[in-house]
Amino acid sequence: MGRWSSWWRRARSLAGAAVAAVLVAACGGAAEHSGTDATLSVANSSDTQTILNAVPAERRRAQSAAASTTLRIHYRRDNGDTAGWQIHTWGAGQDPGWNQGWNPTSSDSFGAIYDIPLNAESGTVGFLHHKGDEKDNGGGDQSYTLAAGANEIWRLQGDSTNYARNPLEAQAPDVNTVRVHYVRFGNDHADWGLHLWDGSGLDTARLSSLNIGQWNAPVALSAMPNYALNGGEAQFDLPVLNPRQDSTRRSAEFIIHGMPPKENDKDGRPDNIRIDFGSLAISGQVGHVWLVQGDAQVYYALPDLRKVSTTDARAVWLTKRLVQWPAVAKQGTVRLYWSATGQIQVAKDAPVTGADGFITLDPASSGSVPADAATRFKWVGAGAVYNVRDADVARLNRLHTHQLVLVQENADGQAQNATTAQVAGALDDLYGAATNVPDLGVTVRNGATTFKLWAPTARSVALFLYADGQGPATGATDMALDPVTGVWSLTRPGDLSGQYYRFAVRNFVRGVGVVRHLVTDPYSLSLSLNSQRSYVANLDDARLKPAGWDASTPPATVAASPDMSIYELHVRDFSASDTTVREGWRGKYMAFTAEHSNGMQHLRALAKAGLTDVHLLPVFDLASTPEKGCVTPTPSGAPDSASQQATVGASANDDCYNWGYDPWHFTAPDGNFSTKAGDGARRIVEFRAMVMALNAAGLRVGMDVVYNHTSASGMNDRSVLDRVVPGYYHRLNAVGGIEQSTCCENTATENAMMGKLMIDSVSTWARDYHISSFRFDIMGHQPRPVMEALKARVKVAAGRDVQLIGEGWNFGEVANGARFVQADMLSLNGSGIGTFNPFIRDAVRGGSGFDSGNSLVANQGFINGLWYDPNPLGQGRGKNELMWLGDQLKASLAGSIRSFVVTTHWDATLPLEQINVGGLPAGYVTDPSEVVNYVENHDNLTLFDNNVFKLPTNTSAEDRARVQILGAALNTLSQGIPYFHAGVDTLRSKSLDRNSYNSGDWFNRLDWTYGSNNFGVGLPPQGDNGSSWSVMGPLLANAAIQPGAEQISWTRDAFRDLLKIRASTTLLRLRTADDIKARLRFHNTGSQQEPTVLIGQVSGAGYAGANFSQLVYVVNVDKQPKQLAVDALRGQALQLHPVHRALKAADQRAASATYDSSTGTFNVPARTAVVFVAR
Repeated sequence: MGRWSSWWRRARSLAGAAVAAVLVAACGGAAEHSGTDATLSVANSSDTQTILNAVPAERRRAQSAAASTTLRIHYRRDNGDTAGWQIHTWGAGQDPGWNQGWNPTSSDSFGAIYDIPLNAESGTVGFLHHKGDEKDNGGGDQSYTLAAGANEIWRLQGDSTNYARNPLEAQAPDVNTVRVHYVRFGNDHADWGLHLWDGSGLDTARLSSLNIGQWNAPVALSAMPNYALNGGEAQFDLPVLNPRQDSTRRSAEFIIHGMPPKENDKDGRPDNIRIDFGSLAISGQVGHVWLVQGDAQVYYALPDLRKVSTTDARAVWLTKRLVQWPAVAKQGTVRLYWSATGQIQVAKDAPVTGADGFITLDPASSGSVPADAATRFKWVGAGAVYNVRDADVARLNRLHTHQLVLVQENADGQAQNATTAQVAGALDDLYGAATNVPDLGVTVRNGATTFKLWAPTARSVALFLYADGQGPATGATDMALDPVTGVWSLTRPGDLSGQYYRFAVRNFVRGVGVVRHLVTDPYSLSLSLNSQRSYVANLDDARLKPAGWDASTPPATVAASPDMSIYELHVRDFSASDTTVREGWRGKYMAFTAEHSNGMQHLRALAKAGLTDVHLLPVFDLASTPEKGCVTPTPSGAPDSASQQATVGASANDDCYNWGYDPWHFTAPDGNFSTKAGDGARRIVEFRAMVMALNAAGLRVGMDVVYNHTSASGMNDRSVLDRVVPGYYHRLNAVGGIEQSTCCENTATENAMMGKLMIDSVSTWARDYHISSFRFDIMGHQPRPVMEALKARVKVAAGRDVQLIGEGWNFGEVANGARFVQADMLSLNGSGIGTFNPFIRDAVRGGSGFDSGNSLVANQGFINGLWYDPNPLGQGRGKNELMWLGDQLKASLAGSIRSFVVTTHWDATLPLEQINVGGLPAGYVTDPSEVVNYVENHDNLTLFDNNVFKLPTNTSAEDRARVQILGAALNTLSQGIPYFHAGVDTLRSKSLDRNSYNSGDWFNRLDWTYGSNNFGVGLPPQGDNGSSWSVMGPLLANAAIQPGAEQISWTRDAFRDLLKIRASTTLLRLRTADDIKARLRFHNTGSQQEPTVLIGQVSGAGYAGANFSQLVYVVNVDKQPKQLAVDALRGQALQLHPVHRALKAADQRAASATYDSSTGTFNVPARTAVVFVAR
């Protein structure tokens, strides 16, 4: 899926801040706005959010920073010329603006002098010297921690040292001891030690009694000279080699790390701790440094670790009464202040103002954090834990509807630290009963219509009813809160089906104030035009069912997950260019009901051949395409012209196309694919008609679902979840910002009600729309336990097994189990949930999805010429590289089963889990249902386009088609679940576009007449492809690469034959890991193998559905025929598979392959995959 660039994220953040500032400036006042929102005037308002009470601007400090603290930076360049050099600052330094900088205030013989404007009297100033786009220190961020009073440092070009004195004039520092002050917020210094070594700048002769250089036996802090413990700070001395005696001594290094068994934990520091002698303030040959738990920075002055804010969220509610406050020690008094109008103001060393009241929290006793909460919040930084007193617990429900600010005060009642707390842990504890509410959203039952909305932090919720999607409101009613569940509900007499509704939710929004939101239902089942109003739907209503719906069921073609074979398809791609579909249905759900269209004939033929599932790219309500007035540009230009992409780009955000990985409402069909987007009923009926038509064609329907993020959050008009329960549904970082590692606004399915929303949504799709399988986008960002609960719940809801697969990538803030056990590719063993296999993809194709420029050409793969048919940039790569790819493919052919044993090309006999591929095990599953094999999908280059780069340019059109089928064959022959991208069977091209998510119909076109594969329709969009245009241009202009109808049709038919072979026997769909280990073996292995040939043998004796006693496949990727004798296969009664021997077999070259029983010799033509069987 497409990803936002970092500059756009920053621009969007700045724009959002500006909008918020305008809204806040326009509102205000401390008096709480009372009264009901249930009025027709509110219901008909065009403002989807109104700030009723704005928060005041944050108070920075008790006194002006300028009065007490200053910072002067001297800067020298090697050539002495600092003209045009500015300094950009942030943090405790004022930010001069994006791409701006402060000019020197003066200069001297050393260089330029900058007097830095500050916005704080303490903290860290980030800075960077630059001259336009030229940056010092390689563009790396620099920093300096302010001390009270006047601060002055000297900087040299390319040197990251903050010198405390002019390094050109001063003698080498006279220091022989560095006194380290090490702050740990949990006072657990005994669990940490030092790694010290010779040659590090330390005077280890003065430490002769200690364990020097022994990583597994760290030196205890308490063993160091001058050790002392004062509260959360340990102090100890490091003897150093005095630089006054040798001026080349400029620093000393050491490491703080855990005591065994946690000796590899370096307390958040990726590198050694380096003390620059030039930065030390020295007295009596002793310099001081301060180190802080989890902070890689070395402080050369006492840092002010206090942080005061009413808008960040650095604390975390662990339960309804326990709150953890990272980087804060247990001291002083901690109070939880509240304000109904959001008027709390806090500044360092000043009393709190604007609060309506407070409760006092007590330090939690050791062991008071429940084990489940400790596990859930293991990612939260170390710090103090506080407990709500028993007498105050009953007040918490009400308090969570207010502004809440945690404040740590000294004995004089002056604020030392302040923040807000992330609410998910508290709300899940307070309102755990909500997970059992079965009917959130709208329900029509027994002559009444009930609306339910989970909004436990809301002050009030009102329901607005509308007769249609655009007219005025017909009703406005306050809803009632259930204090046990946090659910607001309202029951109206009568069946209100066909009407529309939305809610007015009044709540406090951190950093904004008390806001009234007009918002749609997170559980919307359908919507009005452009998703402005939710639609009242009873999915059991006959009016929402196409004729025959109740009797319709998915085909019973999948008895076990390995029976699946999946064809990934975008609804618009399927028919937008199909002139055999009536014009009004093109690109719509209804196109699938045109049973005699070219597209449906194509799908029906695939089903007949053995395809089981069509997986639809996102069809839930998405935010990226306008539902009315979208445009479809008609570009023109030469095959290598940039004009087509320019035309597409000019309307990319207004056209009718997007992949749709930007959820708005998870459980409503998208209106863009309906023939009448503004009709809430039509979306439902037409979606169901599509599913019925595909089922009737013999195909089950799968959905690509995206629950890992939303398209918007906060005050954005397209934000739903975050306006209903602010700060709950999204995964937050350490300061309360929303994580965006997925691309957008990450959701937190580890939170109970976000997990419930996902489970309820998938259950609805499976039960009420007959969806048979689901593909989860970025599934690794979701917890395994939640996915397992979903699997069980959906099976019950649908009354049948529903297969789940997903992207198991391991990255972002959840990587390596940082927050929970992920549903990623290494963590789902035993779950029966499948993840995509990157090893077969990369071995078949060559290189990776991150290649660009010449590497796209040079990185050939197993099927497109590595070693045996090198292109000009692939010369010199050896046979061992090809055999290594062959080893990876054997792993995939064996279903990536961890314990399956192979003989490698270096003659080792190893289980697959012990074969390392880029840091991951080649075998990573325990059951074939857990691996999804693919060589092409919507992401990245199509297989044809990939091969355009890698095959020598003089490769014939016929051979390009054969190479395509080799890739499909390896996927089809692999144990597990094969996954194919629509068009892989027609040589589909996107004109070399690697990321066509917003590239319009032009670059995503499918041609079911088989006359064109869409290659050479212009250079692909510059944003994701521009860096490779110089490589792409000559290829696109080469007419010889363009396949003709003959090659496209041949590929189509050869692919169908592969499906027929797979469908003919369970030997290519083995059910369990034990079956695979017992029945599959490879020949032609080890260092003496023929590297271009893969041979697998599967025994079928006594196996249900095998239909053959033996099956042997031979895949020859070489451009030359191969003859191989396999002693172990002598005397077998093997013959070509019946599909190969059929009169109309597509691949007549495969039909010419032979096997000699007397010698066990196979003769296999060039670039051919062939299957032999014995009855």
